[in-house]
Amino acid sequence: MSLRAFCQKRVSTISPERSIAEACWLMKDKNLGCLVVESHDKMCGILTDRDIAMKVAGEERDPLTTMVEEVMTRDPVRISVDRDVLDVMSLMHTHHVRRIPIMDSLETVLGIVTMDDLIALLGNEISQIGKLVSKSPQTAR
Repeated sequence: MSLRAFCQKRVSTISPERSIAEACWLMKDKNLGCLVVESHDKMCGILTDRDIAMKVAGEERDPLTTMVEEVMTRDPVRISVDRDVLDVMSLMHTHHVRRIPIMDSLETVLGIVTMDDLIALLGNEISQIGKLVSKSPQTAR
């Protein structure tokens, strides 16, 4: 399956110079687990709820004075939109990540694919297989 299916929703971004508090407000408002960090219209990192939990709350840092660039994941794992679901699953497994930005040839972020997206896709595929199996005539063994 093409990764283009995961590029339908607009990606939410934040500047590295913004505070973690601002990032949290944006993530809460949009019900997101991550933001793409952009500088000069190019991705320079990704900020996840885990980054905030571990590097801000876990280290008792002030979210009002801690900047996104201090805790974001720099140069995150990314994947070309021309690759497929098996490729992204392999990258997630190899790099132990749950979210991967999908890029075009100009290094523009087109979307983000998450582990939750893949689990939902797999669940749908298994459901479709189950429906096909239940409709097929029983064969003698």
